[in-house]
Amino acid sequence: MDFEGFADVQKKLLEETSEAELKKLNKKIIRAGQEQGAEIIKRSMPKSMDLEKSGPQRSGKPRKAPSDHAVDQIPIDNVKSTNGQTFGFIGWRPSDNEENFYAKFFEEGVDEHTTPYNYNRKVPRIPKLGLFNKANKEVATFINEIGLAEYSKKLEEVFGSDNQ
Repeated sequence: MDFEGFADVQKKLLEETSEAELKKLNKKIIRAGQEQGAEIIKRSMPKSMDLEKSGPQRSGKPRKAPSDHAVDQIPIDNVKSTNGQTFGFIGWRPSDNEENFYAKFFEEGVDEHTTPYNYNRKVPRIPKLGLFNKANKEVATFINEIGLAEYSKKLEEVFGSDNQ
């Protein structure tokens, strides 16, 4: 087979492979990236020595300690596809009220403030760690590498290993 360029290869790949198959391949690549991202974040995220002291602290009020450390419960959303783009989300969303919801404060940080819900006592400052943002570059590199490997396999299936 003789091809002029990338457009010809792309056209041939789309002719020989169903859109559903390519969508499934893209989801596999992004899911691997999400799992890799969670591992990268686990290496840097703070973890208390005592789980009973983990989570939000409240004075004089009963509190429920989380069943596991936030670092061990990093949420990974389902992979989604919209308008030909495949994407996934790792971490806590601002609207989350899950057991380890407080972990989202480490991402964006919180300024010292007072609140009437805390009897106008000062709430301490939480420094912005930005672990998820810092992991973006590593995850993008990983996705590019695994994507290249997976698409190379798919191209070999379509064109055969002798046509490179």
